[in-house]
Amino acid sequence: PYISEQSPYHGAMYAVIESVAKAVAVGGSYKKCWLTFQEYFERTQNDPKRWGKPMAALLGAYKAQTALGIGSIGGKDSMSGTFEHIDVPPTLCSFAVSLTRADKAVSQEFKRCGNALALILPEYDENGIPDFDSVKAVFDRVEELIGKGVVNACSALTFGGVSEALAKMAMGNRIGVKLTEEIPAELMFNPVYGGFILELDSHADLSGLRVIGSTISKYLLILSEKTVVDMRALQEAYESVL
Repeated sequence: PYISEQSPYHGAMYAVIESVAKAVAVGGSYKKCWLTFQEYFERTQNDPKRWGKPMAALLGAYKAQTALGIGSIGGKDSMSGTFEHIDVPPTLCSFAVSLTRADKAVSQEFKRCGNALALILPEYDENGIPDFDSVKAVFDRVEELIGKGVVNACSALTFGGVSEALAKMAMGNRIGVKLTEEIPAELMFNPVYGGFILELDSHADLSGLRVIGSTISKYLLILSEKTVVDMRALQEAYESVL
């Protein structure tokens, strides 16, 4: 919704990509994927500017669907998100469903210490529009690696970027991370929808992959020589909020 407040077109497009990426991350395939949408918008009040928000969102979602070859087969619309002078942010939510074999399913928590971590990202243009050929190439690469059985854990990048993905992956089995590459702040803390972090088995072929670090036995996120996050303290804070 924060993105959609600035551009419903971008927000809806990213929502489709993110939902499909989450399906791919657990072992599904974008080639056998189905979508359903839920849309929340303010009352239009016969105002062309207000009508423009759902129109822009639907155009963004349609662009992503046609580029990926995936259709939305259901959904629900709400055009009454206004109370007095308060409006909901123009939001299109996308849900993706796919199928996989049980023995090919992958979860996002780290499994073992000493495994390589790879970062796979699609390309975007200067206007924040994804190169959908690049997005599909990333999906194909992740699906290929999962199909070979060399991916121990996989997480699709979401709103919090690389930092959020690493923290969530570490929490599952209290396995830490040491990065060997300095990740730029805009990538560390901002989303790149359609991107993935993978924990690869020790037998995986790493050629052609961007390896950014490895899993470690200490329950820490070692992001650089000067930046070390105590995951125990972070998890306690996270659980206190929940």
